[in-house]
Amino acid sequence: MEDFDVIVVGASVAGAPTATWLARKGHRVLMVDKAGFPRDTNSTHFIWPRGMSYLNRLGVADAVRAATPYFSQLEVNIEDVHLRGPVPIEDVRRRFIALHGDDEGVVGYYAGPRRYFLDQVLVDHARREGVDVRLRTTVKSLVVEDGRVVGINAIDPEGRELQARARVVIGADGRISSFAMMVGAKTIHAREKSTFAYYGYFEGIDKPELVIHKRGRFGTAIFPTMDKKHLALVYGPTAWWSDFSLDAEQNFLRTFRYVAPDVAELVARGTRTEPFKAMGRMVAYHRENWGPGWALVGDAGSFKDQWTAMGITHALRDAELIAGHLDGYLRNATAWEDAMGTYAAVRMADYEGYWNFVCDGAEMAPYTTAQLAYFRAVSRNPAAVSKLLAQIGDTVSFESPIDLEPSAIEDHARHYGAFERPELQPVDNPFRATAPAEPALA
Repeated sequence: MEDFDVIVVGASVAGAPTATWLARKGHRVLMVDKAGFPRDTNSTHFIWPRGMSYLNRLGVADAVRAATPYFSQLEVNIEDVHLRGPVPIEDVRRRFIALHGDDEGVVGYYAGPRRYFLDQVLVDHARREGVDVRLRTTVKSLVVEDGRVVGINAIDPEGRELQARARVVIGADGRISSFAMMVGAKTIHAREKSTFAYYGYFEGIDKPELVIHKRGRFGTAIFPTMDKKHLALVYGPTAWWSDFSLDAEQNFLRTFRYVAPDVAELVARGTRTEPFKAMGRMVAYHRENWGPGWALVGDAGSFKDQWTAMGITHALRDAELIAGHLDGYLRNATAWEDAMGTYAAVRMADYEGYWNFVCDGAEMAPYTTAQLAYFRAVSRNPAAVSKLLAQIGDTVSFESPIDLEPSAIEDHARHYGAFERPELQPVDNPFRATAPAEPALA
């Protein structure tokens, strides 16, 4: 039986940073993962400035920047409203000070590194920081004493048994978490409605920065990633996925042409370099994220829809946050219940409002006249644009309102006076063979 202070199950964007932060604080950490690295995974892999700040604090942002294009300006288009600007670094600083007590290492740029690269960088960094890394090692059961998780029973790549004990065992093994099942973590809140997402990688596209478009009940996104490629993605209501998927490649192009015609032409002229990837359904949830001797981080503890691409950023937040709270417990300065109760409360206060925003948006309801008038008023004010982008990028809370003159919103509402007429809103599934196609998609 090997002894550690902490065992982390899962070595990806939540597990490896958690292990690294704990090792830096002087604790003996074992990290296991059933996979080998490098390996790819189904992920849109966009990292907002808040997330890149976490990577910089961790010590790997330079490696990401050396391999991946990075930018500070981004573009969001909602129907005919154009928004372009940065997520202000001052807002990122304030968020870090509020949550972590300092703004060391905060940056104002974003990037989209591929997961086969990012995960390997994080695992290698954890190993350099003193984490005992065991890959291709599968946890078969937990060691439980008096109702408390105190270790793992695992099988290494050669088929040998590994038994290890620790004061804390952390599950960081993603949305389909075996660890969460083993500890019996209950789902305490779920939101069923979600988007589907269908995306591919293309060469030969000359378009810098992240560009998002939203029209009707569809959205698209495109951004540069590694090796001179772009990720191009379409998304819509998950209820339409089964019909979309019957001719997914053609429907990908149809949807892009409907939502963002100019970008669609760039994608059509590009060369796809690998098979498309898809996520048909993404039910959002919160699970119980701690119990006697165990905790969950990243998607193992909570998950939300992909449409704002905030998963990696929030996994990195969880890692730094839980390491800070566990440090007191591991040094015998704080009781387990106090350390984890405080962690859970602080994390939820930072998270719940944004989680609900993502879940609401994942229903993909068409924007109303009032909403479009609001966005149009925002677009006329650069400071307001930056604040809205900071809200979408989970740097500024939605509880912090954007100051706009009511008369300006009323004036813009007149512009959209007929917007909600049924014939202008594609609310029916345009991919259903038995239904007439939305004319713009036909």
